Amino acid sequence: MSLFVTWRTWKSLSDPKPRSWPSMLTIRSAFLTVIEKYRPKIVIGGPGAWQLERANRLDEFNVDYLIDGEIERVFSDLFKRMMAGDPTLERIIKLPKSTQPTVEEIPVVKHRSTFGVVEITRGCGRGCQFCGPATKVGRSFPLEHIMESARVNAREGATEIMIATEDMFLYEQAANFETNVPALETMLRSVKSVPGIETLQMSHITMAPVVKDPTIIERLTPFIVPFSHVQHKESTDPDHRMTDPIIGLETGSPRLFDIFMKGKAYPYKAHQWRDVVLKGMETLNKHNWFPFCTFIIGLPGETDADTKESLKLLYDLRDARGTFVPTFFVPLEDTRMQQKESAKLIEMTDLQWEFFYTCWKYNLHFWKGSASTMKFSLGVPLYYYMLGRKLFGNGIKYPLYRFAGVPDRFMRKHLYLDFTGYKRSKGVMQAQVGEILPGFKSVREKGLNMIDATQLHHIGVSMSAGADAIQVAS
Repeated sequence: MSLFVTWRTWKSLSDPKPRSWPSMLTIRSAFLTVIEKYRPKIVIGGPGAWQLERANRLDEFNVDYLIDGEIERVFSDLFKRMMAGDPTLERIIKLPKSTQPTVEEIPVVKHRSTFGVVEITRGCGRGCQFCGPATKVGRSFPLEHIMESARVNAREGATEIMIATEDMFLYEQAANFETNVPALETMLRSVKSVPGIETLQMSHITMAPVVKDPTIIERLTPFIVPFSHVQHKESTDPDHRMTDPIIGLETGSPRLFDIFMKGKAYPYKAHQWRDVVLKGMETLNKHNWFPFCTFIIGLPGETDADTKESLKLLYDLRDARGTFVPTFFVPLEDTRMQQKESAKLIEMTDLQWEFFYTCWKYNLHFWKGSASTMKFSLGVPLYYYMLGRKLFGNGIKYPLYRFAGVPDRFMRKHLYLDFTGYKRSKGVMQAQVGEILPGFKSVREKGLNMIDATQLHHIGVSMSAGADAIQVAS
């Protein structure tokens, strides 16, 4: 008997001191009973499985095999070899791109997935160096595959479907990343029509298509916003509904953008990224799309000048409706940056701390209102003097005070941005930018490292090696 789970699931279920909700504790108890009775081989997979290998913790979690990569094409052969105790099969199995499955080889889910997740695409192709899916062409699942996945979830009690994709605008994309709006309309309408499905949740999108053709958002909004479970008082929808797709903004620095992620802005160039973000945010907000935006702190080679560019972009977004989440650079496996060093909290600069806490002040005001900072006004100074400065240094002081609501006029000498006299606009954000003309005409242009839908026919051509192509590592 073999038991295949994702790393996150196995960690939760095998934790000797679980901190979770009652339903998970019940599942954990049943799960461990099965483990004790049948003593199966433990096989770990999923996007985060590589972390166990890097931390050298396979023995700690009693893992027999770790699989890194897309498994559908070689699943049957691999598990037969595991069950047979094949001595040539190494403990850590790395699946190369030559075993990447076509969408036809990926089966429909057999049971309800967590959060009602239904894949509509897999892969991206925009070429960002810090991201694994960005190096793989975006493949779209057939509509009937998507529909059957939604039906399986609905039959087992799901009332919401989360549309899983690296970028929704890649669904049935045309050449040069052209968005196929009719196909998206049909897909969204079809999923919502499944009996039992009441709401839809978006996952990822990119900003450039919004700017290239703003009518995309206008046309898709009737299929998304009215069926969202998320509400916000600033939404102009009759029920104050909004959608919050995830968008990776990553940086405001044209220099870093050009080095690590130039394909993200296609058909625009790195020096246009700020204007693309602002114009795209204006369009999204106008139609009650209040995105969940991520930034990366500590990209390799980041300088104070780069951080200042990100702070300037953040300042320009001060009236935007959305959530801004600063993340720290982590070199993910199977990316072009996997050998780089992670960003470290202890090495954060004063400017990076300012960026970090300004993001969270924005979020607090957007979701709870400006008065919400009052509850932090006493606790934050105590935290800083009793623990914060010991852990992170004096650089967090003034950014932390801004988060707690201390007026900027008392700290302007110590911070890069100055919000003195600023009051959040109650209207739709206005992007102070002119017309933005595309800088590229084709993904084949020099300097781009992108893979669009025209490359789909290459998948499967060189797959004849089958299981013999599996790369193993000890």
